[in-house]
Amino acid sequence: MGNNKILGIGTDIIEMKRIEKAIKSQHFIERVYTPKEIEYIKNKGNKSQTFAGIFCAKESVCKALGTGFSGKKFHDVEILHDEKGKPFVSGINVLITISHCKEYATSTAILLN
Repeated sequence: MGNNKILGIGTDIIEMKRIEKAIKSQHFIERVYTPKEIEYIKNKGNKSQTFAGIFCAKESVCKALGTGFSGKKFHDVEILHDEKGKPFVSGINVLITISHCKEYATSTAILLN
């Protein structure tokens, strides 16, 4: 982290069943996920846990920003992954982690200056 100052922290958790229901709607997918995120999810086999993890990551980033999704759209926060699969946020200096278990996905984001 070097000389970075922590400006905010956010965390989110979601039941995967909620996302499994929601992703049956193509409208939901296109409203929430960017084309790059959708491509990543397809390459991962369209797993509901991947949809849920990225959803949680978007929520945790907005919480770290201190705004929630007030005045923002889901596409305003784009969760990408490096060549090793590590998630990062496009255009924002945020450390992020995503985890899954059988029933839940969770994410924590730390906003740095």
